[in-house]
Amino acid sequence: MSDEATIQTPAPHTAAGLPYAAQELRTERLLLRPLNSGDLENGHEFERLKDVARYLYWEVHDHDESAEHLRKRIAMNRLAQDGDGIVYAVELPDPEGGHSRVIGHVSLFLKKAEWAKFEMGWVFHPAVHGRGYATEATTRLLELCFDTLGGHRVFAQLDARNEASARLCEILGMRQEALLRETEIAKGEWTDTAVFAILEQDFRSGR
Repeated sequence: MSDEATIQTPAPHTAAGLPYAAQELRTERLLLRPLNSGDLENGHEFERLKDVARYLYWEVHDHDESAEHLRKRIAMNRLAQDGDGIVYAVELPDPEGGHSRVIGHVSLFLKKAEWAKFEMGWVFHPAVHGRGYATEATTRLLELCFDTLGGHRVFAQLDARNEASARLCEILGMRQEALLRETEIAKGEWTDTAVFAILEQDFRSGR
């Protein structure tokens, strides 16, 4: 076999849209915006709920824990190098022109800039489940990743018992690629982790 035959073509994908500073994103019904210090009460409203924390790594938050959690996430507002992340508040405007309210958070993490690989996450108030808000917000996040940032692959990792998040992944066109058995200890017990992912070509073909 010749040397020429063994040369591999370089991967065509890099995260060409980096660096990226968090900006407001809009959907038909929602505003996705960077977190700010005024989001404490809205965030604590759902971070203190057992139903929200059930399949997450953290326990329910008291007010001080929510404040510290928010402080750390406000600082996550730029994607430039591996390990960076952005957390968006998902805001539902009042159709009557009153105060908007934050109904959840969505996040995007840069895992490997050279390979244009990202990880996505989300958490929503149980009161808004079943209304399509999570689908709307996470779809917008995928659009950001693939249309603006030059992403090649986006994945999500979730507690395998979290059926609602698994359904959301399927709605988004993500495929379950792995079930990692007893790979994490959460709240004192071994848990299985489901890995879902979508590639750029899958996202575009599904539009």
